[in-house]
Amino acid sequence: MALTKSELEERSFKLGLYFKPTSPINKEGLFAGRLSQVRDVVDAINQQGQHAVLYGERGVGKTSLANMIFPKLGCDATEKIAPLVNCMTDDSYAAIWKRVFETIQFTADNDSIPLGTTAEDLLREYTGPLASQVSPDEVWRLLWELGRSLLTVVILDEFDKLADATTLAMMSDTLKYLSDRTVPATIVLIGVADNVETLVSNHRSVQRCLSQINMPRMSIRELELIVNNGLSHVNMTIEENALQEVSHLSRGLPHYAHLLGLYAGRAALDDQRTKVATRDVQSAMESAVSKTHATVQADYSKATRSSRKEAQYVHVLLACALAQTDSLGWFYPRNVREPLSRILDKSCKVEAFARHLHSFCEEDRGPILKKDCDSPRPRFRFTDPIVQPYILMRGLSAKMIDEKDISEPPHDTPLF
Repeated sequence: MALTKSELEERSFKLGLYFKPTSPINKEGLFAGRLSQVRDVVDAINQQGQHAVLYGERGVGKTSLANMIFPKLGCDATEKIAPLVNCMTDDSYAAIWKRVFETIQFTADNDSIPLGTTAEDLLREYTGPLASQVSPDEVWRLLWELGRSLLTVVILDEFDKLADATTLAMMSDTLKYLSDRTVPATIVLIGVADNVETLVSNHRSVQRCLSQINMPRMSIRELELIVNNGLSHVNMTIEENALQEVSHLSRGLPHYAHLLGLYAGRAALDDQRTKVATRDVQSAMESAVSKTHATVQADYSKATRSSRKEAQYVHVLLACALAQTDSLGWFYPRNVREPLSRILDKSCKVEAFARHLHSFCEEDRGPILKKDCDSPRPRFRFTDPIVQPYILMRGLSAKMIDEKDISEPPHDTPLF
């Protein structure tokens, strides 16, 4: 039975409630995938004296997973408190913990969570007159008191933003301090990093108490789950070919699965259909390109501009976006050779575009790529992963590539 105009408009509106391209997921029913990482975090929380560090590329969904920690915790008979605080570049150790303590107090007041007399007294001191004097010893005292009666988890997001060496060292000391004394509370650190060493100071002294959880790009199956789940909330479906196109275009990034799912669903509803087709994905792609944030468009323009027609920066950058990568987005020059040969319709050698790759890593062109200086062989990845699918969609719109060029899984093939 055909839907009325008002029913179609209602579904179109509701799609925006279930697809969240611009903000982290904060409702359990909207979260998809990442089962392994969720289990690893919960396992760390359930083991006294263990803490966790969740790290990976920007845009892979770390904050969304952090938002799911609280609803995924068990022990229904036990009160829980899980303050989530964002770190800032200029934060001192005391400033971070003052925000943590204020969040705990606010949550307890708002949700009527009993903290205990001693914990409440300590909170008043450490958010008031003694806020600037907070040290690992004060953190230990308060978390110990809270952990006696509450399942306590402190989540510090954007930990990579901290720039002060003293603050980082004190955080490392705190982790070891809490672990050595088996304090019944867990700290979860979240940040953009390739490994724990770049995220946590004095990492070797705290390594044994940290569950190190790598957050790779999402698999094809997880991306498809995002799209199917979002559409199912408004009783919509999607053709298999269209679903595959969305998942491959997204390049492992949940942002684009949400963005394309939203626009494709609305394109189908505008055509009075509840099943998304490939033409709806093409329409969604055009909308995504035109509505992409100005900074992404500016990054692309800066990276590809040239007064010489034969410069081929556009072609090489598109080939980089198509290149096979590992789970963290790294690719080697040889991974660029095959897609560039397809784009230019001629055989290409690495020597022909190697200078382009290094140029993309320089200030004059962004840098739009980052070179791994610690690798024995040069390897690269996008500085901001969000740019990569945008480049692919521009390439499709300009007919420099077609759908079959993006059909290969982006990081399923070993590189060694």
